Amino acid sequence: MAGIGARDSVSVTRLFRCGCLFLAFLLVGYAVLRWGGWWKVVDVKVIGAQRLSPESLTELTQIVQSANMLRLDIRGVRDRAEADRWVKEVRVKCGYLSRTVVIYITEREPVARVGLEGDIEAWVDAEGVLLEFQPLQGAVLRGVSSQWGRVPPEVVVAARALERLDPQLLSLFPTFDATDPNCVVARCDCGTVVRCGPISTLPEKLAILSELWEQHVRGKIDLTAYAEVDLRWDGEIVLKPR
Repeated sequence: MAGIGARDSVSVTRLFRCGCLFLAFLLVGYAVLRWGGWWKVVDVKVIGAQRLSPESLTELTQIVQSANMLRLDIRGVRDRAEADRWVKEVRVKCGYLSRTVVIYITEREPVARVGLEGDIEAWVDAEGVLLEFQPLQGAVLRGVSSQWGRVPPEVVVAARALERLDPQLLSLFPTFDATDPNCVVARCDCGTVVRCGPISTLPEKLAILSELWEQHVRGKIDLTAYAEVDLRWDGEIVLKPR
């Protein structure tokens, strides 16, 4: 019985040693793959990038290509891509066996133009992010203030509402000045001034102005005959003659 117990003890000891050696081998292998010059990314694909500049794409792929698959900073890749104003969301998929990285990019879509201070206009997305700048040309809503590369959401809603107005009405009142966001003002060449109130209520005021325009077209009223059309008061329209 004593001999059997001794043999069992030797077997357990050998098994323990083999287990330790195997674990050490795994740790060494992992360390070699992770910190050595092995297992680097061999292929990078960027999908969905239509508006990113070639320079940004090159920089993004170079950052990934120089990385070890097991040390790839996925959060850093996402943060770097999302630093571009056109990028809304980034997903990174890693194929560890094939050593490939696929970067899926969702870009922002321009929905409206706004005129900023300094005779510049910008395309904005639905969240108000400033996407593309150009000299002031066709923006109807002007004098908008931006902060941290964005305009407030109500500005986007107002700009989109203005672009849906009757083109003939816009030819009479081609611009709406939001320099004072508490009172958006439109002026026509004939001298008529339209006071719309806060920019947050502009879509509602534009609906009223559109009704007045329909009456103007039908010959019931002449908007150009008034010095001022005041829409600031809820449920009340104040028409001030010249």
